[in-house]
Amino acid sequence: MNIIAICGSPRRGNTEFILKRILTKAGELGVKTGLVLLREKRIEFCDGCLSCDASGKCNIRDDMQIIYPKIEEADLIILGSPNYFSNVSGMMKNFIDRMHPFYKDAKLKDKKIVGVVVGASNKIETIEKSINCIKVASDLLTMSFVGDLYLIARDFQDIENNPENIKKIDEFAKNLINL
Repeated sequence: MNIIAICGSPRRGNTEFILKRILTKAGELGVKTGLVLLREKRIEFCDGCLSCDASGKCNIRDDMQIIYPKIEEADLIILGSPNYFSNVSGMMKNFIDRMHPFYKDAKLKDKKIVGVVVGASNKIETIEKSINCIKVASDLLTMSFVGDLYLIARDFQDIENNPENIKKIDEFAKNLINL
């Protein structure tokens, strides 16, 4: 099994911690893992040219050209993002928009995908809207959405300083391996 996690947080914080913890647990079980920190990548906005509809390739030359093959090789993709105004971060949304080259082909068909979202709100509507962004993208890309994890954090290290959260993350990671 090969898992790639995509982190859409602009800082090194709770979202990145969760993804690293999941990947560490998976790695301990012999799973090949990889982490992409979008904040360290140069990813331009989709220009809407639609040339990828015919070619299956994006004409924008940036770091997505490095990320596309990693996504194709993965068996499971984890999209992790902070919750900003009831949605994923702009960085993650831009990444999702740039997945358009996979829209018309079947390269991602039935690949497993999960969403990990961190936010300060405990309102179910906020949580659902953030996760729904990832679900909609997975549907459009004919992927198989297999789960989500939402944890509440109001301060920088809330997740890693809470043993209950660590237990949830570890159980989530274990369940991912058993999919």
